[in-house]
Amino acid sequence: MTKALPLLALLLAVSAGVGADDAGLERAVSELGTLNGVALACKQNALAARMREIMVDTVPKERSVGEVFEQATHASFLDFGSAGRTCPDGKSLAGEVDRAREKLRRAAGKPA
Repeated sequence: MTKALPLLALLLAVSAGVGADDAGLERAVSELGTLNGVALACKQNALAARMREIMVDTVPKERSVGEVFEQATHASFLDFGSAGRTCPDGKSLAGEVDRAREKLRRAAGKPA
């Protein structure tokens, strides 16, 4: 019976249209959204604008993808403020954005 559960989950995922590529894209979009929330909380407006451009240039123009980005941004922004975290310097945050961009490009099947 325990072998049937993973198979059932796989069948449900396939029938719902959720594949491994979609999950990877969702994680990559969420990671960029999390960084966007930090950039906004730290008033790094140029980096936040850059992340929006990365999204527009990289991911499919679908509502669900945009919602993942916006939800991750919102959660990260609120968490950053409530946790009293210290803002990273612009250079290190930009480096994280570059790494997240590459992950997003790979997940979206875009060339480097």
